[in-house]
Formats: sequence, structure tokens, C-alpha cells
Amino acid sequence: MTWKNSVNMPQVALVSQNPSLFVEEVKKTSRSPIDNFYYTSADINTKCTPSFLSTNGNTISGLMLVGLISATENYFRDILGYILSICPTSQNKSVEQKIQLGSVLWGGNDVHNKNAFEFMAFSNSKNVVDTFNGFLGYTVAQHGAWRVWLTEYDKLCELRHAVVHSDNVIAGKNAIKLDLQNNKKPLRIKVDYSNLQNASLVCTSMVQAANNELFEMMIKRWAESWRQSGAPSHLFSDKTLLSIRKMFLSGRDRKNNAISNRQADDSFISNVKSDFNL
Repeated sequence: MTWKNSVNMPQVALVSQNPSLFVEEVKKTSRSPIDNFYYTSADINTKCTPSFLSTNGNTISGLMLVGLISATENYFRDILGYILSICPTSQNKSVEQKIQLGSVLWGGNDVHNKNAFEFMAFSNSKNVVDTFNGFLGYTVAQHGAWRVWLTEYDKLCELRHAVVHSDNVIAGKNAIKLDLQNNKKPLRIKVDYSNLQNASLVCTSMVQAANNELFEMMIKRWAESWRQSGAPSHLFSDKTLLSIRKMFLSGRDRKNNAISNRQADDSFISNVKSDFNL
């Protein structure tokens, strides 16, 4: 024994990890991107009861915050992939964008999927706005609900940084962005039940606002810009219109009668055509 062994206990013998033991195959679902988000966030919210959080502590609740933001990022990847699979305007806009080769290799022939965006972080509003502009040619409405909720989402993402990168301790850059008062002692994030519920509300409201805004964008493109740009005529069919709606429609909200303006397919088609004089 020498001084070299005087600071911590000896490490255990090296055990080679088998990555396949850390993953499992799951079935593909037909859920819309917003329902995928609902599914994950609801799973977090139902498990994180006040008693659970008081028993398991702040570290666990911080990880749940990370999970909510991860589900939000996944929504953005999902919806981007769906839109690119059908929208010629977005396809034309995205042709000069770069994607990682690994995304193509792993995604197989279906390159219009969220794998194309796996190397992009959607953990701040700038990345969200820039990516939707760069790939879809769409500028998030400056004064719309989505933009407003992105401001609140940014705050959660600054807190997320502390959980992921610094053991819950707020870094100086994040503290400044959060307008926290300068403190001589380190600041740790505190995610109690109320804070976690509020974070869930922010993520959910932002996803809902984004889903509404992007749905409106796609309907307008179907009715106007695709026709003006000489897109293939089969895209102007009622079938395509219903496919767009399905892309954004929440089955959960529909089942729970939470959609204020529920419309049958025929009524929806008729109303869209009436609005755009088609």
C-alpha cells in the first residue's frame, strides 16, 4: 500500500456491460405525437404523488422533471417527422439541412421519421424555433400561445441543466438566465409536488399550443400553398386532408370529450373547404 491508495476504497473488478440488457423492444403504436406525449407525461404524473415524492426525495423528483422535458422533446421529433413525410413545402425547405449518417442507417428506408432529429436538442426555445424554421420553413407565431409557453419552457430547461449536468446544483449561467439573486452559497433545485405539477402544466400547454398552431399551418398549406406551388394533385384529396387531421388529433382528448369543437370527418372536410372557398 502506498499513498496512491489513500483517498478512496479500491474499485471492484471490471465487469463488461452488455448494452442489449439495458433495452427492450416495444410495439409500434398508431398514437398521434400529442398522444405519445400525453402517455408519457401521465405516467410520470400518476406515479409522482405527494407521498411518493416525500418518501423518495428531491433527487427522484428532479429526474421526473427531466422526463417531462424529454417527452416534450420527443413530441417535437415526432411531429417534425410526420410533417416531413407528407408536406412538399417542408421537404423543399429541408433539402439543404444536414442529418447524421447514423440516423439514416438506423432509420432504414423510412428517413422521414424522428430519427432524423435525434442529434438535435429541443431543450431551449431557440433550438425549437430554429429547427422548425430550418426544416419546415415555418416561423413560430410571434404573439401566439406556443411562443408564450416557450418562454416558460425555457425556465424549466435551465433547471433541467442542473439535474443532468451538475447534481441539481444551479450553474452560474443558468442562474443568470433564471434571474436568480446572487448567492454566496450554492443553490440546488427543489422539485416538490407542486413544482412538478406546474412543470407538467407548462410542458403540456406548450405541446397543445404547438399542436394547434402546426395543425393550422398544415391545413393552410393543403388549401393554399401546395396548390400554388404545383404540388402533385393527389395531395389535394380529402384523404390527404383527413391524414393531416389524424396526424394532430388526440384520441385521448376526443375520448374524454375534452375537444371543444369535435367534428365528424365529413363536417371537418366541409368546413375547411368552405373557409378556403374550395
